[in-house]
Amino acid sequence: TAIAAGYFHTCALLDNASVKCWGNNGQGQLGLGNTTQIGDNSNEMGDNLPSIDFGTGRTATAIAAGAYLTCALLDNGAVKCWGDNNIGQLGIGNTTDMGDNSDEMGDNLPSIDLGTGRTATAIASMRNHTCAILDNASVKCWGENAQGQLGIDNKTTMGDDTGEMAVLPSIDLGTGRTATAIAAGAYHNCALLDNASVK
Repeated sequence: TAIAAGYFHTCALLDNASVKCWGNNGQGQLGLGNTTQIGDNSNEMGDNLPSIDFGTGRTATAIAAGAYLTCALLDNGAVKCWGDNNIGQLGIGNTTDMGDNSDEMGDNLPSIDLGTGRTATAIASMRNHTCAILDNASVKCWGENAQGQLGIDNKTTMGDDTGEMAVLPSIDLGTGRTATAIAAGAYHNCALLDNASVK
């Protein structure tokens, strides 16, 4: 029902709300608990390609892929990301890659702290950052910020240190403005606003 492509890997959201990924897996971006490249040898695809474990009872409603990371919007509005995390692009308060070792996925993979009581309705990722539209139609972005791509009026990387996500500000889209869609580029983002304008 949906696909997302990173630099060297691809993921598909299937009709049963599971997700399967294939391609390069050097940082665990396939979410399989290893760093084995998948799809380049016989008998690796189809029924032999495992679905990603999002945790007990959880399924995906949307997916996004960055350079060497992947994120999923889950059925409960939570967001989980895995793969490369050298500058906090997974939004889990550290720089530890996730998905490249066993026992890092499923219930062991933390959901991103989007703020007290907040859930996500859409996600977008590219290169080393990710953005989410929240249930109140605000937007938050985390990860690399050297070019201001997080939209928080500075160049501070967010998501790589403890407590940063809990205080991550929403992007100022203008007085009374909210977002209805989001797209991510390598070093920038665009939002479709509620008045049909784009910033």
